[in-house]
Amino acid sequence: MTVVLIIVIAALIVVAAAELLADLTGIAAPILLLLLGAGVALIPGMPEVEVEPELVLMIILPPLLYSSAVNMPVADFRRNLAPISVLAVALVAVSAAVIGFIVNQMVPGIGIAACVALGAIVSPTDAVATSIVKKAGVSRRLVTVLDGEGLINDASALVILSSAVGAMFAEISAGEVILDFVLAVVVAVVVGWLVGHAMIWIRARIHEATPDTVLSMATPFLAFLPAEHLHGSGLVAAVAAGLVASHQGPRVLTPTQRMSSRTTWRSLMLILESAVFLLMGLELTAVVEDMEAESFGWKLAVAVAAVALVMTMVLRTVVVTPLLMWVTRRSKRRSKHRSYLEKASQKVADALESDEEITIRGNTIDADHAARFRHRIVRTISDLDYYIKHPLGPREGSVMIWAGMRGAITLAAAQTLPLDTPHRSFLVFVAFLVAAASLLIQGSTLGLVVKVAKPATSEGVDPDEQARIRTLMHQAVRTVPVPPAMRKLLARAGHQEDEDAEENRAQAAAVALAWRQFAAMRNVSVESGAPAQSGPEHLGETVPMPRIVGRQLPGEDARAKVLSSPEHRRRAAEISRQYALRLIVAQRKVLLDANDAGRFSPEAVSSALDTLDADQLSLEARGTSLD
Repeated sequence: MTVVLIIVIAALIVVAAAELLADLTGIAAPILLLLLGAGVALIPGMPEVEVEPELVLMIILPPLLYSSAVNMPVADFRRNLAPISVLAVALVAVSAAVIGFIVNQMVPGIGIAACVALGAIVSPTDAVATSIVKKAGVSRRLVTVLDGEGLINDASALVILSSAVGAMFAEISAGEVILDFVLAVVVAVVVGWLVGHAMIWIRARIHEATPDTVLSMATPFLAFLPAEHLHGSGLVAAVAAGLVASHQGPRVLTPTQRMSSRTTWRSLMLILESAVFLLMGLELTAVVEDMEAESFGWKLAVAVAAVALVMTMVLRTVVVTPLLMWVTRRSKRRSKHRSYLEKASQKVADALESDEEITIRGNTIDADHAARFRHRIVRTISDLDYYIKHPLGPREGSVMIWAGMRGAITLAAAQTLPLDTPHRSFLVFVAFLVAAASLLIQGSTLGLVVKVAKPATSEGVDPDEQARIRTLMHQAVRTVPVPPAMRKLLARAGHQEDEDAEENRAQAAAVALAWRQFAAMRNVSVESGAPAQSGPEHLGETVPMPRIVGRQLPGEDARAKVLSSPEHRRRAAEISRQYALRLIVAQRKVLLDANDAGRFSPEAVSSALDTLDADQLSLEARGTSLD
């Protein structure tokens, strides 16, 4: 037990050291870990390390894919579903067939079924390997496509692999393979959707960060196991559950829950991702020793691996090139309808505002249907803007081709081959060579490819977009009625003559008290304002703060009347705190609704949500008085 503990501690130290070395050397941490693991495996007297494939497929990959799905903007995934599907399904199927045919010509003694199985093993890109791509600073659309491909293509490859293994011992038609794949995906999506919604429903009723985080860590396995039992893809089920959590989590989970879960998952993902590459390197000795018993020579194995790796790149180029041409043409064709869509959206909006009868294609619809119809139009317009702002041209295509690295899923899939598979050790060794060479060659040169190709890069948050978000959040303030207790409090300051005073005046004064609550907590001068980065952006980032909703806020004389005694100060603090919390809830809702429509970039939305979360946590943690 002591030895195991020492190994675990050493591995954690190595993971942390690799991250630091990656920053110093410019070499991606996964590559450093792979080389380190291989170096340790070659030390004389070092015992063999043989990892059970179930450890990777059932223990490591489900949480990795779930976490990637949780962090993926659902709107971006939807927008890029077509190219993701082509790369994750069609490309994997074509690669498995073509590589299988070529390997069968090179090594005829293995059999076509085993060769297709090898093709399926080396076809999928690795979701973990795309972590290298993200650090290269490429555009978020390119990252979304590569991430989405890595989330789904595992299922495609494993279904084809299963069918190929079955064909070694029985006759299986192409129709059966297609049916198996469709059933595996449908079952997985249904199970993942149900588990995702069930777990979000449970977590929303807990409100405690620690048990919520534990439940979030159990979610990918709760989706994986029943999906596998029902002959679906457990990995796709974990992805589906993650996408549900990504969409629903910000709406129903508290900031404390989400921040705690995010921090824990970030650390866990670093450990799991690093473990994958470290274990790949450590397995080198076991794979080599198994290969020594094979009748095929080393040279043939290296030749087959080289051909397989080259063919994965050639086939990827053949598929990606026309795919991006089609995506570009489709975007240009759809953009021609933008003006028509804007007019239709405005027409529906005007009709809703004036309570006119709304007729679409000769059918009269009610206000709810009209609002949903307008939402779809707005979402389509936002999609068009997204396609124009983030094109996928030849420069992005070159990076997309080179970024298709193989990784742990390739080696894990190879080890799932039955023990009585003809020349199993040869196939596993070839898969190891392909995965290792892919990571070392493509991973170490990806940064250079990005510099040469110069694709669109990640732009960060657009100031104009931030301004539009602030406008939207200010509008949300107007929708929150001032509670009676707040009105009475304001009446003490002489700001309202009676409770029927103009709503905007009441809101202006109410927001003023909410702002003073923040000022008290953060030691901000109400008169002089605060730096934009430290002020409550949800109440208005432009400072100083005396105007928020177009009305002059109460000055020090009115403030003195409201806060004339300790009791009044405590009362004012609590009332303003509760009102500020209501403002945050309203602003989060309109922000998430706008995000669903795709009106803002994920970076801008995430920044605004982080601000709302931080201020809500401050308000909930401290009931500071206003003096």
